[in-house]
Amino acid sequence: MTKPAIKSAELNEYLSFAIMLSLEAGEILLSFEKKINSLTVHHKKAQGVASTADLKSEAHIIKRIKKNFPDHHILAEEECYEKGIGQYKEFVSQEFTWVIDPLDGTNNFLNGLNYYAVCICLAHYGEPVVGVVFRPSTGELFYAQKGKGAKLLKPELSKPKKLFAGENSKTLKESIVSTGFATEKGERISEEFLPFKNILTNSRAVRRMGSAALDMCYVSQGVFDGYWERHLAPWDVAASGLICLEAGVKVTDFNGQEFTPFDRSILVARQPLYHEIKKFIAKG
Repeated sequence: MTKPAIKSAELNEYLSFAIMLSLEAGEILLSFEKKINSLTVHHKKAQGVASTADLKSEAHIIKRIKKNFPDHHILAEEECYEKGIGQYKEFVSQEFTWVIDPLDGTNNFLNGLNYYAVCICLAHYGEPVVGVVFRPSTGELFYAQKGKGAKLLKPELSKPKKLFAGENSKTLKESIVSTGFATEKGERISEEFLPFKNILTNSRAVRRMGSAALDMCYVSQGVFDGYWERHLAPWDVAASGLICLEAGVKVTDFNGQEFTPFDRSILVARQPLYHEIKKFIAKG
């Protein structure tokens, strides 16, 4: 099937909307951050936790999308867990789907660690075309539009900064990389330890920060040199994956297949460092 092209003016409209929406959701999260100890925490059927802050942020985002784009589909983290939706690839056949994580880094948020973000992506037949990741606590706004590059706006900058689109000539021994672990216990999480050990012992340092979206955005900025993780959901990587691609970062699954937010593994690094990290993951 030939996918109809999206006009540039439409993409600009979607990006502006996503940016505005992320800022609004960020304000909601900041308001709840002041009263963390009084938040109700829900344990999800699948994994992890959600709080009142997650639910309120998501409800606001969904309401605004439905009002402005009633014909678009929505794939939202908390709503999916509530409904028990386990298969996401059905959204590849939809013309427009908003992929949302209202609070990426809930555990950090609930413990007063300000490493969390709002993630909003618009996918066109499953392919991200607009991506926004906003870190409310610092005001850092990462965003990208397919084919237009990736940018970072933060309070100390007078205008957006284009994210670097070159190579990373560091060796792994010179690099700081980031990862995350699947929260399910048992066989799945055991898969994580050997690749982690391989990379830990062959890099300068490995960090586990607790927000896949921010970790990936910091790879696009050059703060981290690489990132890898298994068993992620589309809302974890859709927006940040596009931001990385548009910043010149190589983004694939562990097998080297081209990025799609519906894969269950992700490897993010600039060339040629990407290949060195991939080699150590393959040994796991």
